[in-house]
Amino acid sequence: MKVLFGVQSEGNGHIIQSLCVQDHLRSHGAWVAAVFAARKPKGLPRFFTEEFRVIEHEGIDIAFDAEGRVRVLRSIIGNVLKLPRLIRSLWRIVRIIRREKPDVVVNFYEPLVGVSALFLPGIRYISFGHQYAMTLDMYPRLEGFPLQKLILWVTNLATSLRAKKVALSYYEFRDDSVIPCPPLLRNASRSRSDQRQEFILAYLMNEELLGSLIASAIRHPELRVECFVRTTRHHETPGNLTIHGLDGPRFQERMKTCRAVICSGGFATSAEAMLQGKPLLMVPSPNHFEQYANCNDAHVHGLAAWSPGVDLGLLPKSQRDTDAWFSRYGEILDEVFRPFLKAVGPKVPQETPFRTDRNG
Repeated sequence: MKVLFGVQSEGNGHIIQSLCVQDHLRSHGAWVAAVFAARKPKGLPRFFTEEFRVIEHEGIDIAFDAEGRVRVLRSIIGNVLKLPRLIRSLWRIVRIIRREKPDVVVNFYEPLVGVSALFLPGIRYISFGHQYAMTLDMYPRLEGFPLQKLILWVTNLATSLRAKKVALSYYEFRDDSVIPCPPLLRNASRSRSDQRQEFILAYLMNEELLGSLIASAIRHPELRVECFVRTTRHHETPGNLTIHGLDGPRFQERMKTCRAVICSGGFATSAEAMLQGKPLLMVPSPNHFEQYANCNDAHVHGLAAWSPGVDLGLLPKSQRDTDAWFSRYGEILDEVFRPFLKAVGPKVPQETPFRTDRNG
């Protein structure tokens, strides 16, 4: 079975989901011929570009200020101004999909790939995203953020036109409009360690949050903290706080032996902490509805505490057992892809170059 992916490249969460699904498809004799992903000023992660044939395109951007707050109006204006380039990218994506004739396009919340379905009625689509759960009746309601909620609704629609929707969730639920699925995580995050060390592991998306962590570490000298964060300046830290630069594999290994985790409101890292059975404190990026919604959802279901700033005193003492739900991801991916695999059967990939339509 020949597959094309579309992957939203804002952060690493959707990229990680795509790697998990690729591993599953490979085990069934299918292969991913190429991946569409929006280019980023700092480039796409190396672990992503080394794994796939990536076709980069102009994409929709989210604007943040220096403190990590989402700037909604700036985001809207910036994307309106680049609309001609977005349209050219959309037509390029349509041309490549039409030429390559995949058995299915699997979309990880990439808007332009979702909209391409309008022009390709003969191509089947599947779309994955935890955002699809956020607009369902069962999802915990969160006050405020009216414009960001509207943008979420529009993006959910754009990314899943004509698609079978798979809604990722921290917990099991039932809804006839989507297929509920556990978080799709890296294989490396599923192994556990028998060792436990008495330190708290923190991951901060924004350097501005480091001040509240430093202040909280001073108030709790009995707690040892290791924090992974990208810094642009020197910070005076107390003796019980160690600062590391961003290092995904090292962070993942330290998570397996820590006593508790502090992270942003992102879906993937919080889900990895739950899978590892770690007590969890979530700290959303300012003015970021999706992260606030993830934090509130996890809190309502007893999976995390959350706070606008880092407060070590709010760390929970324990974590709920998520194994029964999280371990079902393979079973549910089988359900999602079974109709496609039955229809076409396994195919051996051809040893021919993949043309990326560079002149499009």
